[in-house]
Amino acid sequence: MELTKRYYSISEVAGMFEMNISKLRFWEEQFPTLTPKRDRSGDRKYTPDDINHLKEIVELVDNQGYTIDGAKKALESKKKKKNVNQSVIDKLVEVKSFMVYLRDSLERSDEEEEENIDEE
Repeated sequence: MELTKRYYSISEVAGMFEMNISKLRFWEEQFPTLTPKRDRSGDRKYTPDDINHLKEIVELVDNQGYTIDGAKKALESKKKKKNVNQSVIDKLVEVKSFMVYLRDSLERSDEEEEENIDEE
């Protein structure tokens, strides 16, 4: 399922997952992490991130047979694991940016040396 819009209505999302709107509302109550934005009239507007999160919930509850409590625990443990990995990723990004900076300064210093040699 390709998500091309910024926001989707509750009926569009329910149609994507072939479920009724009341089940979607129920899951919003059960899974506090599923929080679509609301427009001025109070209608729910789901972002692609909300829909991807809902996809995880549907996979756990409907396809893998988890209870709602079991799905909550599975999502929480996945979030914790993601947080651990995120700190490693952040450190690697920091190291990469330092290496790029170092390479660029070495290239600049090589260019300056060449210019000085040419001037002599």
